[in-house]
Order: sequence, then C-alpha cells, then structure tokens
Amino acid sequence: MGNIVMKRLVVIPSDPISDYEKKGTSSWLEEYFNPNKYFNEVYVLSPLEKVRTQKYGLNIIPVSSNKKYRKLIREINPSCVRAYGGFWATDFANFNYVKGVPVISSVHDTNPQLIHESLSFSDQCIVMSNVLQDFLIKKKLKQQKDIHVLGNRVDTSVFKKRPRDSKILGFFPEGKMILHIGRKTHQKNIDNVIKSLKYLPDDYYLILIGLGDTEKYKEIAKKENINERVFWLDSVENNILYKYYSTADVLCVPSRWEGFGMVFIEAASCQTKIVSSNIAPMNEYLLNDGIMNLLIDDYENPKVISEAIIRILNINETNKNTRDYIIKTFDKKIIADKEINIYKSSIDTGNHNSLRFILWKWSYRYNYFIKPVVKKVKKIPKRVWRRIR
Repeated sequence: MGNIVMKRLVVIPSDPISDYEKKGTSSWLEEYFNPNKYFNEVYVLSPLEKVRTQKYGLNIIPVSSNKKYRKLIREINPSCVRAYGGFWATDFANFNYVKGVPVISSVHDTNPQLIHESLSFSDQCIVMSNVLQDFLIKKKLKQQKDIHVLGNRVDTSVFKKRPRDSKILGFFPEGKMILHIGRKTHQKNIDNVIKSLKYLPDDYYLILIGLGDTEKYKEIAKKENINERVFWLDSVENNILYKYYSTADVLCVPSRWEGFGMVFIEAASCQTKIVSSNIAPMNEYLLNDGIMNLLIDDYENPKVISEAIIRILNINETNKNTRDYIIKTFDKKIIADKEINIYKSSIDTGNHNSLRFILWKWSYRYNYFIKPVVKKVKKIPKRVWRRIR
C-alpha cells in the first residue's frame, strides 16, 4: 500500500473559540471549519487562544509569537492557511507567510475598517456575497479571478417551518413577537427598531438576541417609554435558534450594511416573515414579495419600519419561493462542496514575492513592533526628569 496523504488545514479565526461558545454557535464549528470532513486534521493557530486543547474536531493551539506560528506551519505542513476576516487574521497570515503554503482569506463585511491592505497578498479570497466581490474589485484589492463568491451555509433540515414553541411564548407577554438577531452595534440599526415600537400597537413587543453593550439602547427604550416591551437575550444556542424563528411573528433586522446576513437565510429557511433594508446582499437572495419579505428603502425612519411590520403581518398568505431558493443555493451541503473545490484548487500564486509585499511587511513590522517600543522609550526621559525635580 502507498503512503496515505494527510490533508491538513490551518485556520485563523477572527475571534477566539470561546466567543463562538458565548454566542451559542459552537455546535457547528467542526463542519464550519472542516466542510464534509474533507481534511484529516484541522488546526486553530491563534494568538487569541489561551489554552492548548482539542474540541469540536479542532486542534486548538495558542501562538505566543510570530516565530512559533511559522515553526508550527512548517511542522504541520497544511494544504493552506484560511484566515477569517480581511483584517488582523489576514495580516497575521500574510506577515508570517511560509513558502509553498497558500493563504486564503475570507471577507464577511464591507466595513472598510475590517478590510486591510494585506488582503491583496492572499492567494485567494472567499467572499459571502456579490456586493463584497464588487467592493474588493472596486478598491483594487483583488482581481475577479482570485475571488470566490461562496455565501454562508444553513442546515435547511433543521431550519424549517415548525409550530410555535409554547415554552418560548410562556416567557413573554401575549401579542405580536418581533425578533431582532445581531450584535449590539450601529450596523444592525437597533436604535430605529426600538423607536419603531412607539408607532405599533401596545401588544407588539421586541426580542433582541445578540452580544454587545445594551446600555445606550436601553436608554432609548426608556426615553421612548416602551422599555417594558423590549426583552434582551445575550445568546441562544444555535441548535434551538430555529424555535425562535418559528415562534416569532416577524424578523426585523433593517441593517445599515451587511456582508451577507446569516439571520436572513435562517429565517427564510424557517419561512419566517422578514422586514429588512432594500440593499445588497439582502435584495440579492430575499424575494421582495411583500408576503414573506418586505425590504424598505427608508430604513432610518422608525415610522416606516413600523408600517412595514404591520403591512407584512396583515398578509396571511405564505410563499415558499424564498425557502426553495435558500435550499438550492445555501444549504450546508451545497456550500461545503463549493468550499472543498476552492481548497482543492488553492495554489501559492507568488503574491508574496513582490516588492510591494516586502514594503508592506516592513511597514507592518514598524507599526506593530517597532513604533510601540519607540513610544515607550520616548517616555522614559520624561519620567526620569520628573523624579529629579
């Protein structure tokens, strides 16, 4: 028998694994990082990790230095490195590039602060939607030939229409349940969703699921005198999240921008009515039929948001067209097959041999390693002088 070729992958998540656990999404990490178990071994190498361990089918190894990371890459000899997010993880992967090991970066958001110059040196780039592809091409960070539009995945066998959950309903008052899922950030337009409640009947209430600072949003609810109609949950385990989609009367997340928007395909797969913004990528995969999905242009106007909620809830019809599209396009098996093909085709394109890369690397080294030391050294004489005085 010939030698068995071990397929190994190194991933650098943008967040520590503990953050996925806090959000309740750790149950799908194995298939998320290792589609269809294509790789024999998957390693998480990250300076954000604190403890070396094995869980979720991952070998999690803290990386205390750039030198240790490069040593581990040479020992593991992976097929490629997958850096999640076009910011620090991509910086880290490209700064510590090891010859012959291609770097693949994922881009999930159009926020310019989350897309760094280092992305242009990655051998290939995976984006979640067409709007992200267009953004990278416009910014001249990648050419279309090096970009793969993948999309996020949903388990359509789990996320499907089910009866309303009586246990969930028991925790909340009688009336219409408006569901908002997302981080407590400006992007998710929570402020205007909260304000929209004052234009809605008193039996309409809002459930906000997501991590983040809630104080400023609680102040808005208090100021609008609707704080008793707003309920806050930090997280819900992903394996029971479908119950919330099935129980809610409407999902209302009129985002100011999105790279993809996982909650929309999950809700659409559960045939939950959706109110969102009429922007890409939502209007790429949500049919704006006014029956199941209502996409609004003036998403900064709380009154318009409230009118959209009432309008869509007054329609008793259902429409399976969006769910059928989700099944054909974003089912987890379809996305896994596409992702595996990207890994199979990954090659070292030589992006790390250019003069521009060398200059970027020196700039990165100065800004993150030398400059902080220089700042500390400059402060020493001032402290000494104060003591002398």
